[in-house]
Amino acid sequence: MSEIEKKEEKITLEILKEKLKNNNFSTNDFMSYWKQKQKENREFLSLLNWACDLKKDDRELQELLTKVGLAQASYIMQKLRDVGFKYKNDLGESFGKSAYRLLEQTRSGKRSEVMYSIMRVFVTHQKTVPEILNEAFKPYYDEVTFQCFIYAFLGSIVKEK
Repeated sequence: MSEIEKKEEKITLEILKEKLKNNNFSTNDFMSYWKQKQKENREFLSLLNWACDLKKDDRELQELLTKVGLAQASYIMQKLRDVGFKYKNDLGESFGKSAYRLLEQTRSGKRSEVMYSIMRVFVTHQKTVPEILNEAFKPYYDEVTFQCFIYAFLGSIVKEK
């Protein structure tokens, strides 16, 4: 089996169990499974959000969306921190200049102004806004979760003068 075929092979719990029984597993097997599950969870969340848009009056569906969204919060916060550190050298100074305003807008729950300010910095520097940043602004995250997302991002990208 080629390296490309191995990467494309979908690993299941059954395959992992079998590998464990045979003592024929690697760390990469577990990493692959975890990444697969994360991708599936994001896709499920997207579908659930779509379903909620179609059935806005379905209270149980809305509650499920909130639960699933919150379960993803830790992963999203880590990804936002990673993105912040990635862009710190290029964009950190610009975010530093607008940090107090962004913090206040975030604290006040002004999502659209926060998104505008963040996008403005990326566009000014001719950078693409990372997809994970868009996730932070999804309406199914409550205000406290939204604030945590933005604080995680700002805490890692702001560059001191």
